[in-house]
Amino acid sequence: MWYLIDTGFKDPYFNMAYDESLMGCVDDKNTVFLRFFNFSPVSVSLGYHQEAGNWLKELENRGFKWVRRRTGGRAVIHSSDCTYSMVFHRGNPIIGGNVIESYGKISFAFKKAFELLGIETTIKRGDSTSKKQRNPTMCFSSISLADLCWGRKKVIGSAQYRDKDIVLQQGTIMLKTPEGFSIDSGMATIKMATGKEIELKELKSLIIQSFESTFNISFENFNKNPLNPKSLLKYSSAEWNFKGTF
Repeated sequence: MWYLIDTGFKDPYFNMAYDESLMGCVDDKNTVFLRFFNFSPVSVSLGYHQEAGNWLKELENRGFKWVRRRTGGRAVIHSSDCTYSMVFHRGNPIIGGNVIESYGKISFAFKKAFELLGIETTIKRGDSTSKKQRNPTMCFSSISLADLCWGRKKVIGSAQYRDKDIVLQQGTIMLKTPEGFSIDSGMATIKMATGKEIELKELKSLIIQSFESTFNISFENFNKNPLNPKSLLKYSSAEWNFKGTF
């Protein structure tokens, strides 16, 4: 069963806790969750292995919140973006497999969604160990395992975390340049690629359409509340956000 969830605009601690809690809801190899979510207030999510630098303190002083993700990669500014997560069993017959295999399958569905917007993309594989990065802090500054690129610019950034057989993949698509922030030269927004502003609702609809046609599935609504209060406490704690431990 493929389930669709849209939790709307929530604070960063809720968003990370919800995804972690959702990992406990995968009952079998056929269960897949696709979740859309957004951040309020404007927030930054930090990659799991990333150092919490002084620049985050400066953001806090400006009234922004930040959280450490369970997935890897680099920092992502969550403003004017479309953020998604997928939770599934690594043995899923449609999108399962090792990291590169599952990345590639999911990227292909997003590629089809971009085509519906008139954006031609290519799936490129980078070297996560490469030191040739434009900006070692921000997620869009380098190409990871199977990212979609418009020309030489990355249009979607994704990362995975695996706990035994359960996979969590999180990713972000920038609709337009976040207000009050500069963007890395290695990324492209949807507005940049199309020449016009695309509404968040429209992009979500096209992604759903693409996933259903690419994988020959139909989404069902998920009406349960999986949020674990302990996970919420974890992601709002200084121990987790500064050190990655709880």
